[in-house]
Amino acid sequence: MNIWTIMTGELRRLLRSRTWMLNMILLPIVLIFLLGASLSGVVGGGSPETVNPVKVAIVNTAGQAQVQSAMLDAFLKSDEVQRFIIPVEVQNRGEAESGLRTGKYGYAVIVPQEFDRDIQSGVHAELEFILGKNHSDNTAAGAVFDNFLSEINYKQAAALTLGPEALAAVQPVLTEQPAVQLGNLNNGGKDYTASQFYAASMLLMFLLYSGLTVTGSLFSERENHTLFRINSMPVKGSQLFIGKMLGVGLLTGVQCAAIIFFTDVLFGVYWGNRPWLLMVFCLLMIIASMMLSILACMLCQTSEQATSAVNFLTVAMTFMSGGMLPLPDSWVNSVGAFTVNHWELQAMIKMMLHSGFEQLLPNLLVMSAICLVLISGVVFTYRKVGYQ
Repeated sequence: MNIWTIMTGELRRLLRSRTWMLNMILLPIVLIFLLGASLSGVVGGGSPETVNPVKVAIVNTAGQAQVQSAMLDAFLKSDEVQRFIIPVEVQNRGEAESGLRTGKYGYAVIVPQEFDRDIQSGVHAELEFILGKNHSDNTAAGAVFDNFLSEINYKQAAALTLGPEALAAVQPVLTEQPAVQLGNLNNGGKDYTASQFYAASMLLMFLLYSGLTVTGSLFSERENHTLFRINSMPVKGSQLFIGKMLGVGLLTGVQCAAIIFFTDVLFGVYWGNRPWLLMVFCLLMIIASMMLSILACMLCQTSEQATSAVNFLTVAMTFMSGGMLPLPDSWVNSVGAFTVNHWELQAMIKMMLHSGFEQLLPNLLVMSAICLVLISGVVFTYRKVGYQ
């Protein structure tokens, strides 16, 4: 009953505050609209990624005799492959390697002697590849030629196992899919927009800011001298903490649901196909926010110090996680990994992209561990410092 009375009193106090409603619900929605509209060309996938054609040196030489591969030549002359590969015939391996060093070619292919005849006689098809300086060129050209070898070996295996007549059956299957196809590796080509990114980022930032409500409430009991009257009643300190946390936590959950609902309705922000998992991550963020604010309240002497500490942590963690502006992935994944925003933001982006549960599990485990550590820290600090 004590916890219930404190919780309902906290809820009534917050619901009467117009400032809280404006700052915690209206302000994040306005920020999401402004950031999503102004940075739509900076964040998110934007236009589909393109691959520039790669100039490939083709060496059809083995020993002193130059041998032309009819199979490879037909493959390189197809319209589909010519969009990505520019073949250049060179005399020998040395010329190809020299061109790779100078950047004249982006990739080189060495065709073995009697390539076509070996394939027709049942020998496994192989080509020798020499990588160039550019990683993207190597990846694009390697994908094209690997697909060429895979198709030849597939036909060869079918012919050797089932007989030449099997090729007529497998040919339609092979031609149903293009030899080269551009696309995103994740989620069937889905991508997130600037509005989605900043909706998740601002939601997390304001969930952290909601912890200031706990800090202000706990310090108000000291400054208004109502803590003396509470202590004179049969109310435990733990009941006071739990009651205030539940009151603020319930209203923060309403704030979270309101931000998700209004961004979906007003701006078309898609939050993914896992609403229950999204609720779990939001709950973990609320718990982390409450624990950080209580730690600041018990370790700081004044309300101003605690407020400054929570504000600094909120802004610093939002910035380091890349939630304010796009940062290099190496920086975000190294320094940003020490913030709760990083694990939450990455999880929400993955849910927006329909990532599998196995990809979300590490984020869920890390956030659960962070919350357990923060709860343990609050219990330990409360026993040492107390709330007086």
